[in-house]
Amino acid sequence: MSDINLLFIEAVISIISSITIMLLISQPLKAALIDLCPTDKQANFWLSYTRTMLLISPLLLVLFINSTHKGNTFSDLRSALIAALAGLLISLIVIGRKMYIPVDRQALHFRKEDKA
Repeated sequence: MSDINLLFIEAVISIISSITIMLLISQPLKAALIDLCPTDKQANFWLSYTRTMLLISPLLLVLFINSTHKGNTFSDLRSALIAALAGLLISLIVIGRKMYIPVDRQALHFRKEDKA
């Protein structure tokens, strides 16, 4: 398999995995962002930002791994899948940490109100 075809297949692996995750979390994330953001425009911006990060992070890792890893075709594809999943995991951890901050503040606020 040529290097160009392999690169294309690895990029497709990354993009498909990103789109799958985006489809799985878009609705719950949008609902959470609408609750957390003062306006719908802000919620839509952060949703678009998150989708972009979920697409770019895995693809960057796949492209980086492709440039450093030279094995057989199966090994290269396996490395691309690992890189795409690692990129998604890192992105989801960052998103989760950022989403947790305002949610934790709201929970703390409600606990204070319940005690009062």
